[in-house]
Amino acid sequence: MLVNPDAQDPVPSRWRKIDAYGKFTFYLPPEMWDTRSHGIENLHGEYTSGRMHLSYDYEPYGYLAYENRALAFGKDFQEIELQVDGKKSFLFIYQDFDRKKRRTYNANLYVGDIPNQAPILSMHVSSRSARYIETAKTIFRTIKFSPSKP
Repeated sequence: MLVNPDAQDPVPSRWRKIDAYGKFTFYLPPEMWDTRSHGIENLHGEYTSGRMHLSYDYEPYGYLAYENRALAFGKDFQEIELQVDGKKSFLFIYQDFDRKKRRTYNANLYVGDIPNQAPILSMHVSSRSARYIETAKTIFRTIKFSPSKP
């Protein structure tokens, strides 16, 4: 089960903290950079290393309908229910093909109760190398939501 880092699960050294518009924070490997892509309907960000791509949407406007996950991710996807910063979450791991018909490995995290259409955050990581799925899981463990302001 994924949880936020604590004394037994520290953030990897040299990773840097990303503040997502004051709504939440997460950590990324040092080789990843901000692509400066922004959203219109919701708070959106993207980062890449050239080998791995991460995007997120806070309070997403459009998102996967939970009942369509098998259709969207294919028959061999993995679904893991977990807690991220104390919030019910779902992680989907699956393989796909890009426009050039090259295999991609994907990890899609939805924080919030997506079966009841209540996501707070969606975060997606993709790469042509399966080893980056473990990096994605580490990133997801570092997500921390800011305290709500009255």
